[in-house]
Amino acid sequence: MRIEKTARETLTAVELDLGDELVFQLADGTRRSIVLEKAWAAIESTTLAELKKPQRGARTVCRCHCQLRIDGVAVQLVRWVGDQRSFCEPRELFGLWLWFDATDGLFDFLTENHGPCKPRKKARFAVQDARRRICPVLLHPWCPLPAGGIRIEDCYDGTDSWMGPYFGADAHGGLDINHPAGTPLWTPIAIDDHAFYNHVEKGDNNNRWQGTHQWPDGSVWMLRTCHIIQLLAREHEPLPAGTQYANSAGMLTGSHEHSHFVFGVREPGAAEGDEILLDPWILFRQMYRDRQLTTAK
Repeated sequence: MRIEKTARETLTAVELDLGDELVFQLADGTRRSIVLEKAWAAIESTTLAELKKPQRGARTVCRCHCQLRIDGVAVQLVRWVGDQRSFCEPRELFGLWLWFDATDGLFDFLTENHGPCKPRKKARFAVQDARRRICPVLLHPWCPLPAGGIRIEDCYDGTDSWMGPYFGADAHGGLDINHPAGTPLWTPIAIDDHAFYNHVEKGDNNNRWQGTHQWPDGSVWMLRTCHIIQLLAREHEPLPAGTQYANSAGMLTGSHEHSHFVFGVREPGAAEGDEILLDPWILFRQMYRDRQLTTAK
């Protein structure tokens, strides 16, 4: 299949099957051809007695691999899952920022019982013109940013990065950051609409929130947070960027008080609810960079 996309003010999310070609037009009109030739996954290490059988305290580290052909040049990418290397930089290639997010081969070894995160096709990517940001505005911190960056040790039991194997077996459908109950959450961008989609008062086991923002380029970003104690903003009212909308990290948090973050992109023209999920680290990386830009030395 041939998929044509044009660089816009926000990053592009795309999923590819083997043999699919993404034709991506940069801002200057240059067109890049990206063909997915191979995609696979492997286990680097595990302490599980049996794969896909969760064990408290178990650790599994995986690798996702893909082979691309970009303008006829073979390129191999590796994406680590479940250790510090999960928090990686995008590759800058042929005038592109390229984030290799996942391959479905990861789920030969992991289950999907801890939130949706499996690609619907063979591999999932985010792409942007390397001369552009992931979005046209500075991002406000979503929560107090851990000093020095996010450490895998502070992602619940030290495993719950995006798709990190929870209890060694379940791909984690979000990014956990450990912090005390009552930690404030702020809107990283302006939010057009927001509400709880799960709440304990309705019989759910957790308080889970979703907000959305539609960009002028037609794409929609979906942001979710879980383990909320109290929502401070009235549901369905627009929120400016930087608004404290909740206190978090205190509902059904298990052995570590933490918040759970989810990021999805709905491509222009896609139906509501048809977001492509991506690593929230993409947003947090930009938040760290934007704090450097706006903090006096």
